[in-house]
Amino acid sequence: MKYFIPLIAAIFLFTACDDAQTVVKETPSFSELKDKKNEHIYNLVTTEGKKITLEYAHDILTSKDLNGKIVLINFFATWCPPCKKEIPVFNQLVKKYPDDFVVLSILFQDTINISDLKKFMQDYEMTFDVTVGGDNARLAKAFNNVQKIPESYLFTNDGVLIEKFLGAVDEEALDYLIEKLKK
Repeated sequence: MKYFIPLIAAIFLFTACDDAQTVVKETPSFSELKDKKNEHIYNLVTTEGKKITLEYAHDILTSKDLNGKIVLINFFATWCPPCKKEIPVFNQLVKKYPDDFVVLSILFQDTINISDLKKFMQDYEMTFDVTVGGDNARLAKAFNNVQKIPESYLFTNDGVLIEKFLGAVDEEALDYLIEKLKK
């Protein structure tokens, strides 16, 4: 009996250690947890090198860099005729609502180099930011896996998605929505 109690205690001790090792092996590493925490955060870079960080999840967009404005996220490519057609519309509305509205164009599925892109932007007199880089594709995937361009998403000034545009954005429809959201 003298050796029986320590033997039982040893069995429980070693059994618990095996279970503890299994739990530790199945626990995600710090880097995996960090990646999971940041999976909805996108670090975008404009053609001018300005960094825009935003978070997009569950149709909510938040960003300190977008200053609480009504935001249109626009996925486009320089080779796309409807994308070119809507540039003057965006220029006009950004000019009309400088304190309330911002367009953020996400270059998507376009292999143009940065100097040619800047020339394109100059030729089309683009007055809004265009982003380039790896997070553009990640963001397109987050937006219901964008496949067709142009594709645009309109958010209220507090980040709620209210409208999705497939194809070129209609100026009157967008202007109406901005005016309504300003109030």
